[in-house]
Amino acid sequence: MDNNILFWPVEKHGVDASWDPDQQHISKPFLPYHTVHLAYEPLVTPKISEDVYGIRYPNATDMQQRLAVNWSHNNEYTKWQINLRDNVISHAGNRLTSEDVLWSWQRTYALKGVGAWREKYLAGLTNISDIEIMDNQTIIFNLIGPNPQFISYLGFATNNIVDSTEAKKHITEDDPWATKWLDDNPIGYGQFIMMDRTSSEMNFVANQDHFLGKPGIERIMQVGVDSRIDAINKAHNGEFNFLLGLYPEELISFEQSKDFNTYKVRANHSTLEFNWREAPFDEINVRQAINYITPYEQIIKYVYAGHARKSLSPICSTSEFHRSDLMQYSTDLEKARLLMKASNYPDGFETELYIKPSQESLRFAELMRNALSQIGIKIEVKIDIGLPFGTKVPMWFREECGHAMYEPYYDLAHDYDPPLGMWGGKNIVDETFTKPLRAIRSTNASKQQEAYEKIQADILHFAPCVHVAEIDTGWAMHKDVHEWAIDTSFLGASTTVWSAHRQIMGWH
Repeated sequence: MDNNILFWPVEKHGVDASWDPDQQHISKPFLPYHTVHLAYEPLVTPKISEDVYGIRYPNATDMQQRLAVNWSHNNEYTKWQINLRDNVISHAGNRLTSEDVLWSWQRTYALKGVGAWREKYLAGLTNISDIEIMDNQTIIFNLIGPNPQFISYLGFATNNIVDSTEAKKHITEDDPWATKWLDDNPIGYGQFIMMDRTSSEMNFVANQDHFLGKPGIERIMQVGVDSRIDAINKAHNGEFNFLLGLYPEELISFEQSKDFNTYKVRANHSTLEFNWREAPFDEINVRQAINYITPYEQIIKYVYAGHARKSLSPICSTSEFHRSDLMQYSTDLEKARLLMKASNYPDGFETELYIKPSQESLRFAELMRNALSQIGIKIEVKIDIGLPFGTKVPMWFREECGHAMYEPYYDLAHDYDPPLGMWGGKNIVDETFTKPLRAIRSTNASKQQEAYEKIQADILHFAPCVHVAEIDTGWAMHKDVHEWAIDTSFLGASTTVWSAHRQIMGWH
């Protein structure tokens, strides 16, 4: 197997998904970040650091240059100036200018997809007219309120920069944003150029003229697989040499292999969610009792094989203003029993727990079944497949919430003020949390940390869920593969550090 070619398994349905960076009206799903960032470049990305255990994580307080090389703000953090890199050439041979950035953002807002939600409602760029072009390499973003973390919002795949000169050649009266053409033709400034794709694979070649230099990998072949087991077996048999988003048991199998090197990534978190608007979970005593009866240490040991740590806040530990000292819950049978006795259900109740069809979720469900029985709660475990949109279930295990970026406002909004459709509509959006969160965008920058700390404390006390664990996922790379593939400059891999989803090869 050539060490300059990545043979990379991905979910089968992900191969023929849409390339459009922020389409919502096209029937095909949107390609995930680890593919999009092969062909498209963002303006910035988070720095990739390693903790004391050698686990990679995103440092969103230290953003790195990509298409942007400099940024500055006024004293109020409401005006941000971005300076673009000089002499960046697209796959079509056109030079990057401020017009490309403006057009790309204009189409994001016009398509009214996830990118518009992120930038308009979360980042604070209320109107697309609030972007000013100063010259060919300089852009100004005028925000509705203070946002000291705005630069982080320039790293999303939904706002990647399209070669507008080329895209405009394919505009029609019925398609003013070239969505049909861009759906199959990713024309950006990325490290790889898509050469062709079929229903089962995509082939990329290195962009020889990339602004960071020629990639150390010459070609990438992303191959659609029917199942994770199929992908793992084929890798061990020599058919794949590069795998991302591994579950603990999968990571262990490669750690034990003489042919592969493994790398751990710290990014995801899991929660046990309640439908707290309906009985019995509308009662805080019940929700807090379950937080106390959850066997956190057993979950980390038996569900994650030690590849995790207890989650301590609704703001992730990799984000600014995370407060670990506000967590009040640990496994405490006596406290859990006292809370249940003080509730309207002193003898317990029967309910349902919905999980994804993964071995990890099954292990979690079994531990929770045993734990909850100690306080009289009997659960029926159901597999979460094909639920009608918007179905509210009593309890569900969100086995992985892989954020697309780590920053305090986005952490909270992603989980407590998400756009319509996230998690199949099972999540609850309520003013209890949305009102204080949205108020931050009009709060003086010097007061925002205090506001974030209060929201964290309020959420933990209210207990709309159990914050279970922050999870390690992992990569496996054949020892013969060129080491450039794990360099932090390679977005195809490093993007999974801040947008880490273990469903790269599917759920099961």
